[in-house]
Amino acid sequence: MTTIGYFRRDGEAYVGRLATLQIDATVRLIPIDRVSARSPAFRAFVGEAECGAAWRPQDPASGAILNLELDDPTWPEPINARLIAGEEPHPLVWIRQRAGDENRPRTPT
Repeated sequence: MTTIGYFRRDGEAYVGRLATLQIDATVRLIPIDRVSARSPAFRAFVGEAECGAAWRPQDPASGAILNLELDDPTWPEPINARLIAGEEPHPLVWIRQRAGDENRPRTPT
C-alpha cells in the first residue's frame, strides 16, 4: 500500500492533498445526500471540478473511513484509494487493482 495523501476533517467534509509522481492537488470530499444505498456519500472536487466520489465502507475491519474512486479524462484508469481511520491527518492509501478485478464493479464498497 502506498500513501498518496493526507486529509483532515473540515466540519462534515474532508480536505487534503493528493500527491503522486504526476499529481499534486488539493482535494475536497464534500458530503452529499444519498439517493440509494449504493450511491456515494461524498463527492470529490479539485477546485470547482468534480473528480470522483467516496463511499462509506461496508467492512469495518478494513480500517477505512471512506473508499474513494478518483478519475480524470487524462488518466488511463481511475485511482482507487482508502482514507484510513486514526489520528489526523488521515492517510489516503492507494489500492492497486489486482489481476482478475477488471470484471468487478468499480464502485468501492
